[in-house]
Amino acid sequence: MRLLLTIFVFSFFGAVFVGCDSGGNSGGGFVPTGDILAVAERAGNNQLIKVGGTQGSVPRGSTVEVTNLDTGETKTTVGLPDGSFDPTFMGSTDDTFNVLVTNNGNIVLDTIVGVTLLRNAVERNLATLGSVPADIKIRGSRAYVINGFSNNIQVFDLNQNPPQLLDVIVVPPGSNPISMDFLGDNQAYVANNSSQSVAVVNIQTGACETLIVSAEDQGTTIPCENVINVPSNTFEEPSGVKAANGKVYISNNNLDENFSPNGNGFLTVLSSGTNQVLDIIDASGANTSSMTTIDDTLYVLNNGNILFDFETFEFSCDFDFPPSIDLIDIGTDTVFDSIDIPLNEQNSNVCLPNNLTATSDGFGYTGLGLVGALLKVDLFEGTVINGPDNPIIITDLTGLNNTADIAIKDGLLFTTLFNSDQVAVLDTSTDQVDPFPYITPFPAGIRGDDPNSQLFDGVQSLAIRPGEPGVDFTGADIYFITGISEQLGSVDSTLQTQ
Repeated sequence: MRLLLTIFVFSFFGAVFVGCDSGGNSGGGFVPTGDILAVAERAGNNQLIKVGGTQGSVPRGSTVEVTNLDTGETKTTVGLPDGSFDPTFMGSTDDTFNVLVTNNGNIVLDTIVGVTLLRNAVERNLATLGSVPADIKIRGSRAYVINGFSNNIQVFDLNQNPPQLLDVIVVPPGSNPISMDFLGDNQAYVANNSSQSVAVVNIQTGACETLIVSAEDQGTTIPCENVINVPSNTFEEPSGVKAANGKVYISNNNLDENFSPNGNGFLTVLSSGTNQVLDIIDASGANTSSMTTIDDTLYVLNNGNILFDFETFEFSCDFDFPPSIDLIDIGTDTVFDSIDIPLNEQNSNVCLPNNLTATSDGFGYTGLGLVGALLKVDLFEGTVINGPDNPIIITDLTGLNNTADIAIKDGLLFTTLFNSDQVAVLDTSTDQVDPFPYITPFPAGIRGDDPNSQLFDGVQSLAIRPGEPGVDFTGADIYFITGISEQLGSVDSTLQTQ
């Protein structure tokens, strides 16, 4: 649905601007060496600079005295209960700061730090992608970028700097691939949103091994080696893929020719051994898309729908199709519960949740299609914590934006902001937006540098590289794609401290 939404939104506004931006590192240049950092968004004078320590960097209740050695300004604070601190200065990013920490009259730390720039953690235009990139997945040291209109999947080696293109996996023309999931080390299943089919590809050889499609929808099957015909209506705008318990679950948007719900969505269950259809599971809501698993439960998001006013050129929530989350037992493939997400008339743009991502302790977060905000659900208890009436606000609720994708690592949630060209960070333990040292979203595109720009890159999907930075690999740990300028980019979330 992310790809469909992108096309849908920008076809109305005629706003498909292709950005040309070199990115790169400018200003600053300090490389931090520990848990005490001075951080600013970008280089220059009169910049907001936070000088602080991450959790556990200083003793709880200790006295922390921070002095700007270039201006003489001093600020004194105390170590918070989690061992962090972060006083704020206005200054030049060429300034240096002395951090003196004392506890019970004893000096614990006396160090000098320069300013680290968040912008320097971002690399842009690492590789040119295909037409209308829809999603990015990472497995091991390889990134897989799904290109909708190019009908292929680019495979990049992340151990090379910049990432090098290793292979291009091709699916039949007109497929419009939109998502994929891996089955072991050799295979992946790809949902083809327009051709009502699923392709089984070999990620080692690059071959399309099998195309699963009904005879009614079957067109050109080249280059797939085999074809398995399934009953009509087995797939209706397939959008999500999740392999679990020896099966592959395909979510289906089930939309009409105007991208509106044609009733509720559904799941198609395939055998990963035979690729035959095992079951069809009806969803409780419309526009079924993202899925995630915890233990033996598959959590399935039903996006709902949005409306567009051709006279005012404004989007709004469709209250006839509210979002929901279905809980499915992957042993029996039965829906045993659903979590309704009520819409709110006061926040008429807080709707169309997209990617459902969960923490290990059962809290699910989703981005939103029209505003820069997130929803939060307790998946285990079945309750909505932050719904459309009280979303977690990343930017604001007044301007058009799209928290297009989210990923969670080590208690931190990273979300792409499509319209404002940013990657924002949230601490899932507190739901604090912009936690130190991520004092503002990473500027990952043209509007990230200039919010007033008429051009933008459309920072879209992201994926986190598995492993520990500095131990299992060097360099960036987050990779993102831009939907408008069609480029690959990266973020080093460690700010080069590893």
